[in-house]
Amino acid sequence: MTVESTGAGEPGRYLRLFDAGQRLGWVYRDPESLRRPFVEPEPQREQVAVGYENRATAARLDHEDRRGSAVKIGGGVAAVCFLLSYFVGAVMAVLGVVAIVVALARMGLAAQRLGSAAGDLAAQQGALEERFQSSWQLWHQRRQQHDSRQEHWVRGLDAWGALPLGPDTRRLDVFGGSQRGREGFLTVFGTSTLQERPVIVVDLTQALVCRELSVLAEAAGVPVDVQLLPSRMAESSVVGGLEPHELVHALVEAVHGDNPEAGRAERAVDTRILTQLCGALGEDVSVARLGAGLRVLMGEADDTKRLTRDERNRIADDLLNDKNKDQVRDSLFRLVSFVHPLEALGAAREGRGPGYLTCFALDFGAGSATTELLADLAVQSVMRRLSSFQESAPTVLVALGEQGPQRRHLERLAQVCERRGSQLVLLHPHLRDAAEQMIGGGTVAFMKLGNHQEANVAADFIGREHSFVLHSLTDTEGRTVNTSVAKTVGSSVSRGTTYSESVTRGRNWGSSSSTTYQGGDNPFSSSSSTNSGGSYSETTGTSTSTTYSTNESTTHTTGDSDSTSLATGRQRVYEYVLEPTQLQALAEFSLLVVERRADGVVLVHPADCNPNIVFLNRVSMAPLPYVDPAPAAPLPPSQPFTPHQGYAPVPRQHHAPAPQSSPSHQPYAPAPQQPFPTAAQQPYHPGVQPSAPQQWPSQGQPQQPGGGWSQGPPVNWPGQQPGTHR
Repeated sequence: MTVESTGAGEPGRYLRLFDAGQRLGWVYRDPESLRRPFVEPEPQREQVAVGYENRATAARLDHEDRRGSAVKIGGGVAAVCFLLSYFVGAVMAVLGVVAIVVALARMGLAAQRLGSAAGDLAAQQGALEERFQSSWQLWHQRRQQHDSRQEHWVRGLDAWGALPLGPDTRRLDVFGGSQRGREGFLTVFGTSTLQERPVIVVDLTQALVCRELSVLAEAAGVPVDVQLLPSRMAESSVVGGLEPHELVHALVEAVHGDNPEAGRAERAVDTRILTQLCGALGEDVSVARLGAGLRVLMGEADDTKRLTRDERNRIADDLLNDKNKDQVRDSLFRLVSFVHPLEALGAAREGRGPGYLTCFALDFGAGSATTELLADLAVQSVMRRLSSFQESAPTVLVALGEQGPQRRHLERLAQVCERRGSQLVLLHPHLRDAAEQMIGGGTVAFMKLGNHQEANVAADFIGREHSFVLHSLTDTEGRTVNTSVAKTVGSSVSRGTTYSESVTRGRNWGSSSSTTYQGGDNPFSSSSSTNSGGSYSETTGTSTSTTYSTNESTTHTTGDSDSTSLATGRQRVYEYVLEPTQLQALAEFSLLVVERRADGVVLVHPADCNPNIVFLNRVSMAPLPYVDPAPAAPLPPSQPFTPHQGYAPVPRQHHAPAPQSSPSHQPYAPAPQQPFPTAAQQPYHPGVQPSAPQQWPSQGQPQQPGGGWSQGPPVNWPGQQPGTHR
């Protein structure tokens, strides 16, 4: 068992498993991931205005300048005046004192200005520092209040929330998983379903995976009817209440259940033989009397005294003639072989009706033809109960074994459940053969699939999605060398002739007179002169020139170039939404529920179906409320805090698989239980009294199961609302 001992019939905290609301398991969410950070920035120190620093700097420089000038100029003037006072008199000494006083006055005025500017700067810095300290203290208080509110809110959040079954889900196929994993799933889903409707469990695993569910239900006061097959078949209701034609139909279908290709002729012959035999037996038809009648038809001795002398004679002489007996001998031998081990079926049922939780379980042991026949009969019995009983539509849980019913029987069961409005849950140990053909008939869930082929089939069912991956890297490196040589040779000849001619003619004339005064005897003298002339010149010239030129040039050109390129290519690929290796590495109680939406989106909801999760702290029996993970501004200190303020619900998304946690056992006080309805309120078989509490056999040593009773759905049972305990 995955649960711990309830101890003397006290279920303790396991009563929480019976809270209202169907759940497949629990989804884990770390509450710390929802903690909101404090987004208000920390206040910073303000810088002093530049004017205060400039005035302080100017005053300091002025003070230093005046101090230097006073020392140099004032001191020099005073020294000169004091020296001159020895020669001039006391007047110069007075002037020296005046110079010192003036220098000191200038220094004092500068010091006063420096002190005033420094005081203003210090006062401004003090005011800014005081403002910063006040702001920082208020900010620190708001941060502490925010952290305190967040801590209080996070501590109140649940870490585990239920994964519910969809309200419109009528069928669920669970593939894979270990024995303990399927046992835990049956416990979690079955206990949560018992609050709403009856539950029928068909356990064909021969490992009694329904034992945990029935033990907890008994400890919680639920009427339980456990029918162990084949060890306690006498107390089974597999064929109880069947009309003769229904019994014939169930036996024929069970006999030919392992052969989906069984001919109609064989089935028709078997049906006719059993139908005629039922007519010979009259109204008292049972499996034991059918077996005795078949032995009579075969000509075998029958000392069970289940038939009267007249019935034996009528069956042996009138039912079939000798020729017909020879033709159907093979069918008779087959029917006798199958029916004989089942003659005790339902002999000690004593008219008990079904329990609110009914379990048909194949007990421990190796498989046999009788065991497989009982498995088919159990499925036929469930279909008959769904079709005939006027009770609340129960939920049917079928845990298949290695050799379960054929696909056609399971599909027929699914059709009956669909017409009846009952929920059907099929637990397939593997995803192959018939199970692979049935995938997709309803909502699908996967547990650990160790076989790689089964994991590939599951991954293909979940689907693929497009993504871009790096598929190529190109690295190119090259070098180019160019060399060219060019040579040019050329020559030119030029010849020219120049002719020039010039003529120059000229003529000049003139007269002059002069009188000169001189002293002496002849004071005046005079003279006159006349001249004339002419010139002529002519020049003629011819010049001829010839020029020869030759040029030659050679050009060499060399070029080197290096190039390097790196190219990245991405390709659009079609990948699995969930890789097969992830399905192979699932934990023992991990469950992946696949939701296919109408728009083609595939959502995978991970859950953990370990019943011991109820022992952990911060576990909710209802789905977790989803909140917006985006950071929000902090609340003002004066505003009252509410846990969900600023959080908007968002649709359920694909979450990471739930981590495995070890249950921590804490004291638990279960809520007071309310009794089940009285016999007058029972919808199945009113008036039937309950029997002693059910006792399960230990593994390998079946014990006598207690009888169940017919029971209506509990009213507000077990007296607590979902999510009231943490």
